[in-house]
Amino acid sequence: ESAIAFARELSSNNKLLSLDLGNEAAGASMYNNRFNAIAGVAFGHALVTNSSLTHLGLVGVGFGKNQDEQADTESQAAAAIKTALIVNSTLKVLKLGSNGLGTGGCVMALQGLSQNHSLQTLDLSYNGGGPEVGVVAGRALAANTTLTSLSLSHNRIGPGGTSSLAAAMLRNTSLQALDLAACDMRDRGAIALANALEANAGLVTCNCSSNNLTEYGGLAWADTLWTNRALQSLVLNDNPLGDEVAVNIAGVLAVNTTLQRLDLGSCKIGDEGALAIIDALESNQTLKHMRLFDNLISEMGGMLLADMLESHGSLHMLDVRSNQVAHAAMLRVQRECSRKKTAAESQEPRALSAQIKVLRRKEQKILECEFRIGRAEEARSEAERVLREETQALSEAQAESRIKVSEAQHRLSNCLQTVEEAHKGLSQKKGERDKIKADGEARLSELTEDLAKQAEDREALQGQIDEAQADLDATVADKNSRLSGLNTELSESRSAIQELERQTAEVHLKLRELEGARAGFLKKKKEEEEARVAQEQAERAAAEAARKATHSKSGKKKK
Repeated sequence: ESAIAFARELSSNNKLLSLDLGNEAAGASMYNNRFNAIAGVAFGHALVTNSSLTHLGLVGVGFGKNQDEQADTESQAAAAIKTALIVNSTLKVLKLGSNGLGTGGCVMALQGLSQNHSLQTLDLSYNGGGPEVGVVAGRALAANTTLTSLSLSHNRIGPGGTSSLAAAMLRNTSLQALDLAACDMRDRGAIALANALEANAGLVTCNCSSNNLTEYGGLAWADTLWTNRALQSLVLNDNPLGDEVAVNIAGVLAVNTTLQRLDLGSCKIGDEGALAIIDALESNQTLKHMRLFDNLISEMGGMLLADMLESHGSLHMLDVRSNQVAHAAMLRVQRECSRKKTAAESQEPRALSAQIKVLRRKEQKILECEFRIGRAEEARSEAERVLREETQALSEAQAESRIKVSEAQHRLSNCLQTVEEAHKGLSQKKGERDKIKADGEARLSELTEDLAKQAEDREALQGQIDEAQADLDATVADKNSRLSGLNTELSESRSAIQELERQTAEVHLKLRELEGARAGFLKKKKEEEEARVAQEQAERAAAEAARKATHSKSGKKKK
């Protein structure tokens, strides 16, 4: 409730510039703030409207949990912060480490970063993210041009996520600090990142500690330092790199003029690698801070390291704790580093420094000779000790061999007795074998007779099969012959049908002609009949008229 109230007030406050409620704040180890996802949503909404805050620290406040202390699977707080990053244009620093946001929450925050144009520092460390976080971070860095510091440490982004980040670093020139400690990048991811930084001119600080890098990943970083002229701080602590990587880095330090801090603590570096690095500082005046703690530097190596440091380089700090280095040598290292730091600050006369340097080089060569003599004496004493041990081992081996010979003779006598018993058993087995052989021969003769009988039966069956095949062939031939005859008759029938159809068509044509002639004949006959009838009527009318005229005349005569 207090966090929500705080966020509500922050949304309308336009004077506050910096706010740190996380566990990084002073006294946080005693009084931790414990919020939840709802409080995270409230702070996200507040950042949407706030236009003055430039620094917000919310490390370890529990934005990744709900009210029941269970993980927020919906990433509510991260979604609200994503929206805030898209809208807000004043926030410069945002720290969200150790909040249990998970992969989904980190991805949402990085998606907001890809559309943000004001944020300069983003901390998403210790959030339990996976490889997708590295992929989305690579996309965000490819689009963002204002971010200068990004921390994804203790998120298992793996080699794939690191490779995506490396691809983005080929184009991004604004990022200056990148923290990928304990990200499980391994050699493949380290090689991809180191190769990308060969062409990158913006990154100044890179932390790749605790990433299970072997000599292959370390050699890739050594190759990068040959061409990279921007990197000033490289941290490779807690990686089993070994002396070979240290020797290669030493070769680079002789020509590199930009690297100022190099951390190689807990890297399994022995006297060879450490002395090679210090020796390379003879021609390097830029490296100021170096850490070689928790390595394999011996007491003699520590003394030689202190001696070389007095005449080589300009280190202001060299950490060789947790090695076998004597306390006196460590004090000499501290004094020499302090002296060089003071000398650099006070700028001692160059002539005096040159004379001191020459004297120290001579002293260094004498110490080196003494060191080599001491090593040779140690090697001789070691060889004598080994010879004594080998002689003793040889005498013990001879005594043991004599015991073994007596034991072997005893075993041989036992073996001879066993052979005799085996010979007796063999003769018995031979009789049994002969019996079994006779039984086998009898059985073989029976099987031979059975096989001969089966062969005869097979021949008879084959004859029957041949006869059936012949009958089948004859039947097939007869059916084929009948089928060809039927096909011939069918073709002839088709020809006859075609002829009948042609004749029928001719008959139909003649019938139509006859019907036309008949119709014309009937029409003509009808016309003739009508003419005859008309003539007969005319004749009858004329006869009737004549009859009437005759009758009229005869009446007049009677009158």
